[in-house]
Amino acid sequence: MLKAQENRFNVRLDKFCRSTIQSFKTISPERKRMLDNIARNLADKRYVVFMCNTNSRRTQLLQVWAQTAFYYYGLYDKHAFSFGDTIIPVHPRVAWVLEQAGFYVNNLISVDPNGYMISSSTEFPQNVLSSKNDVGTIDTTIGLVVNICTEVEESESTIGKSGIHLPYQSPIPAENTIREKDKYRHLNHQIAVEMLYLGARTRELALQHKLIRF
Repeated sequence: MLKAQENRFNVRLDKFCRSTIQSFKTISPERKRMLDNIARNLADKRYVVFMCNTNSRRTQLLQVWAQTAFYYYGLYDKHAFSFGDTIIPVHPRVAWVLEQAGFYVNNLISVDPNGYMISSSTEFPQNVLSSKNDVGTIDTTIGLVVNICTEVEESESTIGKSGIHLPYQSPIPAENTIREKDKYRHLNHQIAVEMLYLGARTRELALQHKLIRF
């Protein structure tokens, strides 16, 4: 696996990322096949869009960690977005768990009281977390759509929109229970591990095909 770029995140987040990378070996063979397939499709594209029924929890974490992984591995021309069927508030545990990992987090009070501004350092653009049900026209020649719903969650609007699936279990059943914090920590860690792996593999494949230069 190729080495990461020089540290440009804040110290706490950089430490979290370096620790997380050590967990690549915990990714199951099945999940690695899924991630490798996404990396192959993403190597020559400019953005990835994660979609699910709502845009409030998993898709927001995926957006942040995919973009963070692109920056971490020097893929500055690639971007991550997310959307869902329904606009609902971004769950506060998403902001909480990202802050725990080392991101800078601020409320979007003046723009969206249910959204957040996330940043990894003063050097990189801020990531806006706001629930969306429309991201405009998705040009599949330069963009990739990834459906993260499990089979039991899929709606008519998500079925058929993407041939690429990367399902994650919803944290909703654990909310308002004593398991809520641990569930969000586990979900955040899984997504961080897999998106950093995706970033590393995308960079590796892009370099192999001379699609990017460093």
